[in-house]
Amino acid sequence: MNRITLSARAGGLFFSAEALRRARENRKDATIAAAAARLHSDSEDPLESAYLAALRCQFFADAAGGQSALSALRDSELFAASGSDARAIKRALGWCATAALLREHPAAGAHQGAINSALREAAQRFKAAREKDDVLRRFWLAAYEMAAGILLDDDGLRQGAAAAYRQAVERQIHPEGYLKGIADEEAPGASYERQLSGTGALIALAEMSGRAGLDLWAYTSRGVSPITAAAYTYFYYFFPEKWRWEPQLSRERALASMRAEGAFMEIVNQRHRLHGIEQLFDEQRPFFCPWCGGLTSLTHSLKRGRERRRWRFW
Repeated sequence: MNRITLSARAGGLFFSAEALRRARENRKDATIAAAAARLHSDSEDPLESAYLAALRCQFFADAAGGQSALSALRDSELFAASGSDARAIKRALGWCATAALLREHPAAGAHQGAINSALREAAQRFKAAREKDDVLRRFWLAAYEMAAGILLDDDGLRQGAAAAYRQAVERQIHPEGYLKGIADEEAPGASYERQLSGTGALIALAEMSGRAGLDLWAYTSRGVSPITAAAYTYFYYFFPEKWRWEPQLSRERALASMRAEGAFMEIVNQRHRLHGIEQLFDEQRPFFCPWCGGLTSLTHSLKRGRERRRWRFW
């Protein structure tokens, strides 16, 4: 069968075929059921709609949904060279995740060459762009390069992304958990949002690394990892008035930021359960963001083996 990608390892990009099988087998679980219902919803954002349709194709064997997602992918900004800032890179990553879900669709073969070329050209364009040096953009660029490297079976892209990840762990994550050059920069009205987004980029990159035959989750420096940054972000979600980087952080902003890009928290919870996280889940599930892990309440909400040590803050 012709396939969109050269690599059969892509899976769902953020999750394995086994994770989707387990979700199907546990459809009566309340969290899985609510997330599965989200697959039938629509969105004004073409990327969100396409990702949900592509995942619906995988989960429910909905070929028509896959065809719809494939058409949206071909009409997407991935083919239009529309920008190279952090937002454009995030969205390109979301289209990578959509393409990975369509790898087995019967109609995908006719588009394989065009999609592969678009993925590679975007990687080159993002790398060459003369954007202001921005740590957050660098994180998302590394995440995109990992995704493109997996889809295109390009070890150069994968290894470059892995090197950027290790450098971020070594230099950018403070032992307290804030992201240096992101949370502590002068960005009134956006410091928490940028902390959350940067954490999401690193978590997504680490989770994708499994599809690349790497294990970036095992990499730590000075005892810290992206889990440290996630824990920091999580704490201030509940205590925004204590956020040290700007006095204007409100509960409403924290809620909206987590709703927009907090899907990675399901991934975090599978690996290191955070104390009191049930309240977060009550407020936010089902989690969904095309570039921060996808519909993670469907693919990552089930526990993995033995529960790990709990992190405590209060």
